[in-house]
Amino acid sequence: MATAQPPSLTRQQAQSLRQLIGRQARYHGTRYEIIEVLEDESMLVLEDCEDHKTIQADQHGEAHRRVPQTLSLHIPFLPDGEPDLEAVGLDLMGLAPGNTHGAPLEDARD
Repeated sequence: MATAQPPSLTRQQAQSLRQLIGRQARYHGTRYEIIEVLEDESMLVLEDCEDHKTIQADQHGEAHRRVPQTLSLHIPFLPDGEPDLEAVGLDLMGLAPGNTHGAPLEDARD
């Protein structure tokens, strides 16, 4: 039995997610940076900005180095096509993209 494939993102939805790359957000009490978008699966890849490290293995499975933990988070969309970050508990921090006046976001929790 084949698994159902998630619907493809529209161009607007993909762009909305890509604009989040580089932003910091809080998820389950931990601060992350959004580092990548997986468009085929409507996911954001988050990298831990705090001191939570994991051991990365090399191609032979040997412990190699400590790197920040990452996680992938499926992002649903609102009817207007915008990502519904609140539905997954992701709180953006800091300034809005393109904000050059230094005014913080209303929901910023620095």
